[in-house]
Amino acid sequence: MNLKPQPVINKRHNLIIGLVVFTLTILIYWLTMARSLSFWDAGEYITCSSILGVPHPPGNPFYILLGRFFTIFGANVPHALVINFLSGLFSAFAVMFTYFFTVKFITMWIKPKDSYLAYLGGFIAAFYTAFSFTFWNNAIEAEVYSGLAFILNLIVWLTMIWVEKSEDLSHQNLLLLIVYIFFLGFGIHQTSLQIAPAVLFIAVYPMLRNSIRSSAFWKRTIAYIFALIAVYLIFLYFGKIILIPALPKFMFAVGFLGILVYHLRGKVSKRTWLFALLFIGVAVSTHLFLYIRASYRPFINEGYPHTFKLFTDYILRRQYGVTSMFVRRATFLFQMKDQFLTYFSWQFFNNEILSQWLRMPGAIIQLLSNLIVTFLGFGGAYYHYKKNKHSFAYFFSFMFMVSIAMVFIINLSDAEVRERDYFFTTAYNFWTVWMAIGSIALIDLVRKKGKILTGLFIVIALTLPGINLASQYFVHDRSKEYIALDYGQNILNSVEENAIIFTNGDNDTFPVWYAQAVYDPAAKEYTHPTKIYNKDISGKMYQQTSIPTKNTEILIATAMDFKNKQCNGIRKDVSIANLSLLNTPWYIKQLRDHEGVEFNIPESHIDLCQDDPRSALYPRKIPKDTRLKIKGTVPEDEFIVTFKKDEILYVKDLAVIQIIKDNYGKRPIYFAVTTPDPIGFKDFLRNEGMVSRLVPVKGKDQFDMERLITNIDSVYSYRGIMDDSLYKDTNMRRLLNNYGAAFMRTSRFAHTKNDYEHAIKYMEKAIDFIDQKSRFYVGLSQLYAEAAFNFFDSNENEKGFSYLEKAVYYNRTDKNMVQLIYQSAIYTNDIESGIKLFEKIRGYQDSVEIDYYITQLKELQ
Repeated sequence: MNLKPQPVINKRHNLIIGLVVFTLTILIYWLTMARSLSFWDAGEYITCSSILGVPHPPGNPFYILLGRFFTIFGANVPHALVINFLSGLFSAFAVMFTYFFTVKFITMWIKPKDSYLAYLGGFIAAFYTAFSFTFWNNAIEAEVYSGLAFILNLIVWLTMIWVEKSEDLSHQNLLLLIVYIFFLGFGIHQTSLQIAPAVLFIAVYPMLRNSIRSSAFWKRTIAYIFALIAVYLIFLYFGKIILIPALPKFMFAVGFLGILVYHLRGKVSKRTWLFALLFIGVAVSTHLFLYIRASYRPFINEGYPHTFKLFTDYILRRQYGVTSMFVRRATFLFQMKDQFLTYFSWQFFNNEILSQWLRMPGAIIQLLSNLIVTFLGFGGAYYHYKKNKHSFAYFFSFMFMVSIAMVFIINLSDAEVRERDYFFTTAYNFWTVWMAIGSIALIDLVRKKGKILTGLFIVIALTLPGINLASQYFVHDRSKEYIALDYGQNILNSVEENAIIFTNGDNDTFPVWYAQAVYDPAAKEYTHPTKIYNKDISGKMYQQTSIPTKNTEILIATAMDFKNKQCNGIRKDVSIANLSLLNTPWYIKQLRDHEGVEFNIPESHIDLCQDDPRSALYPRKIPKDTRLKIKGTVPEDEFIVTFKKDEILYVKDLAVIQIIKDNYGKRPIYFAVTTPDPIGFKDFLRNEGMVSRLVPVKGKDQFDMERLITNIDSVYSYRGIMDDSLYKDTNMRRLLNNYGAAFMRTSRFAHTKNDYEHAIKYMEKAIDFIDQKSRFYVGLSQLYAEAAFNFFDSNENEKGFSYLEKAVYYNRTDKNMVQLIYQSAIYTNDIESGIKLFEKIRGYQDSVEIDYYITQLKELQ
C-alpha cells in the first residue's frame, strides 16, 4: 500500500485541467460578484483596505495590506470592485488547489490506466467546493475567509507535495515554506493554524507507524498529555494573577514545541529550527502594520493598538471577552447539531430554488440533498479507507481538525448575533473531496458492467455539481446589488450639516463608514437645508437650528481637515457614534479628537471608565428617579429627561448622555432607527425616515412629516429592492423593514387627514419593503374600503368600485366582504359592479351565500 502519491498522471494534463477549473471559477465569481459593498464586515474591510485603516480585532493585517496593494495598482477602478475581486481571486485559487490536492490523494491508489478517475475526482471536488453556499458567499464580497481558504488549501497541497518527495523527513525546505505560509495566513485570519496539527501528524506519520504498537510509546504519550494539561492549568492560574489570559495557551505551545524538538533532534537540525523561528517572525511581522498605523490614527482605528498593552489586547481579542474551549459556551451537542450540521445542510443543492423549479416541498428537496451529500461523503470516506489507509489517515487528520476539533475549539455560544457558518467553510470544502471519491467509487463499481453504464454514471457525477451550481446561482448573484451602499448613504443623507448620528452595530455603521471614506461612483450625496423654527404640539415656538459655538466650529473644522485628508466619500461633515464601540475608551477619544464631538470629561475618567468606580463613565445603577436637564444654546431648547430608579447605565449609556449634554444645541443630533435603546431619550426623538432627531419636545411617536416625505420620496435610493431577479437574504429583508416603517408612518398621517390617495399610496409602498407582507393586507383592504365609500359619497362610483375591488383583492377570505359588496351595490345603485365583484371572490367565500346576494341584486335591476 503506497505511502505517497504516485506518478500515474500526466503532469501537463493535470496542470491544464487545474487552470481550466480556475478560469471557469473566476469567471462565474466575476459575473456574480458584488460591485459595491455588502452588509456585515465587507464594508469595513473595503474601507480599511482603501485608507489603510485598522479593522476590528484581531485586525487581519496581511489581508488589509494586500487589499491596499491591489487598490494602488487598480488605476481608477472603484476600490470596492478591486477588493471584492481579490476575494474572488483568492477563492478561485483555493478551488484550483482543491482540485490539485484531491488528485494527489487519489493517486495514492489509482493505477495509470485509470488516471482519468483522478482528474474526474479532482474536478468534481473543486466544483462542489466552488459553488457551495458559504464558500461562494465569501468569494463575491470583501471577506477574509476567501484568503483563509486559499492559504489552507495551498498548505494541504504543499503537504502532499512534501509527502511525495520526502524520505525520512527530508526536503525540509518545503516544511519551512509551509510554516511560513501558516503564519502569513495568521495575518489573514487566526484560524489559519487549525490544520497545523494535521500537517505535523503527516510529517511524523512514518515514525508513528513504527512505534505505535510499542507500550513505551503509549506510556510516553499519556505522560506528555498529562504534563501539557498540567502546564496549561498552572499557567492559567498565573495568567489570571498577572492579567495575561492567553499565557496558558502560549506555555502549552512552548511545552509542545519542546517535546517536538527533543524527539526530532536527530532528524531536524538546530539550523532548521532557527530558520523556522525566523520565518515565523517574518510572517507575523505584518502585525507591526497595526501597531504603527494605529499611532497615525486613521479614520477607522478600532482598538487603537498603539501601545504594547493595547496591541496585545487587540491581537488577543480581549475586547470581546476572554473565552476558553474548556469552558463551554453551549453544549457540544448543540454546537454540532444546531450550528455545524445545520450550516452543513445549507451548502449544497439550494432547496429554496430547487423546490420552486421542481414544484416540490422544500423539506423533500432538503432530505434528498442531505441524502446525496451524506451518501457520497461517507461512501467516499469508506472507499478511501479501503483503497489506501495511509491516504485516508492523511486526509482524515485534516478533516478532523477542521470539523470536530474546530467546533470544540471555536466554542460558539448558543446566542450568537449572526449565523457563523463561515468558521466551518474549510470543513465543507474538505467534505467535497470525499463526495468526489464517493462519485468515482460508483463509477468504479459499474465499470465492469459496460461502457454505456460507466458513461452514464460519469455524466451523473458531473451533472450533480452542475445542478448545485445552477441552484445556487440566483442566491449568489450580487452583480446588481447596491442595497448596502444605499442603506449607508440614506442614513447619511437624512441629516442636516455637521450632524451627529448614533448607530447601533455593524450593518448601520460599516456602510456609513464606507460611504464617507471610499469613493464609489454609485454613491449619491444630499444635505438637507437647515430648518430655522418648528412648533411643538401646543403651538409654542422653539429654536431648532443648531448654533455652533466658536469652539464647536474649531472642532468641526479640525475634524473636516482630518477627514478630507483620508476620506474620499460623501457627507464627511457627519460624525458617526457607534453605541457598541462607545463602551471603549479609545473610541470615545477618537470621537473627541477626530470627529469634532465635544466630550468634556477628564482624560483619566475616560481611561478608567471600565475599571474605576470614581470615573464619571463607570457603570452604575440609578439609586432613585433622577431628572437631568439638557441645555441648548437658547433657553427654548432646554428639556428634562428622567432616568428611573434601579435603571442600569453602562459606559455607552453614560457616554451618549455626555455627548448629548456637550453637543446638543450646537450640532444636530440623531439616532438611527436601528438603535434599539435611545437611553432615556425615546420620547424626545422626532422621526425623519431612517433617523430620528433629538428635539426638546416630549411626545410619543413624533415625526417631521415634511422632512420624512422629502427623504423617502426624493432623497433615498432603493436600487434593487423591487427587483425580483435580485436575491435578498434574511438579514437584508429584516433591515429593509425600516424603510417600510417610514412609509407606513407616512400612510397613517395621510389617513388622519382623510387623504386616502396618499394613505394608500404610501401603505402599498410600505408593504413592498416589509418582509411579512400578508400581515398588512387586512389594513390595506380596510383603507381601500374607506376610500371607496368616500368616493361613493362624492358620487364617484366608478372610482369607488375600483378601490373596493382592491379592498376585496387584499382580503378575499374575510366574510365581511360579502356584506360590504352588497351594501355598496345598494348604496350606489350600481348593481352590475356589485355582481362583478361577487363573481371575483366566489372561489374564496361561501358560494351559496354569494349566489343568494347575487339573486337579491338581480331582483333589484
